[in-house]
Amino acid sequence: MARVLTLGITVLDTVLRVDALPTTGGKTYASGRAEVVGGIAANAAIAIVRLGGEAALVSRVGDDLVAERIVAELAAAGVDIGLVEWLNGVQSSISTILVDSRGERLLVNHADPALFRGTPELEGSVVDAVMTDTRWPEGALAGLRRARALGVPGVLDYDRHAAGLPSALLVLASHVVFGRDGLEALTGAADVAAGLQQVRGTTEAWLACTSGGDGVHWLDGAAVRHVPAFAVEAVDTLGAGDVFHGAMALALAEGRGELEAMRFASAAAALKCRRFGGGSVSPTRGEVAAFMAEVG
Repeated sequence: MARVLTLGITVLDTVLRVDALPTTGGKTYASGRAEVVGGIAANAAIAIVRLGGEAALVSRVGDDLVAERIVAELAAAGVDIGLVEWLNGVQSSISTILVDSRGERLLVNHADPALFRGTPELEGSVVDAVMTDTRWPEGALAGLRRARALGVPGVLDYDRHAAGLPSALLVLASHVVFGRDGLEALTGAADVAAGLQQVRGTTEAWLACTSGGDGVHWLDGAAVRHVPAFAVEAVDTLGAGDVFHGAMALALAEGRGELEAMRFASAAAALKCRRFGGGSVSPTRGEVAAFMAEVG
């Protein structure tokens, strides 16, 4: 069983189902609600466990009731929480998300900056792959350095670009999978192909970019290739990208090639979109296998 270390943000999400996302001020009434653990690294860890792997989460929470709920739910999901740090005098991260009838979302997050200061101790961690987001830059650097030291894949989920984000992240990672917004913010290029080719000048990592229903574009030498998304009726897209990254990291940890890993991850993300409830409702290994056999 492959073991993956996921590193980054952990959140308590309140997800509200609405007919349409609001465009002006006023009252909006929800027809459904779920309160679940969220955040890129946490969602990826849950997805890895549900897909048959082992996941160790490196993250930080505050000293509040939110933290107690988050940690309890992660443990119940089978995630190794031994490297989750509790910080005194800090608020845990929370989000409120509206999901409309098409599965599209509007997300408001609060994350205390103190959660993302300092470096985790990873020296004794032995894993088959590392996956990290960009929310905790020093943590991400430590995770990718650990992957390098172990000689295992180091997958960077570059979904958001922020001022001061270390360029070394791109150099240390073996695989960088951008979100479309993150790629455009980094490069200034609205065109995915142009953005990926621009990043090639800064890193030797394998490069790709997810675009939701438009699938995944990846760089093959100088050429940009495309893996289409699986067509599903989306109920809730929240957490789909996190599930993709977790599934891809697991597939790489198991020794699969990038193309096979992308298809596996795309199938897992597609199945997640069929269900309301964020990343907590990610599919099992058996469900992904049956789905891929069905669609060919």
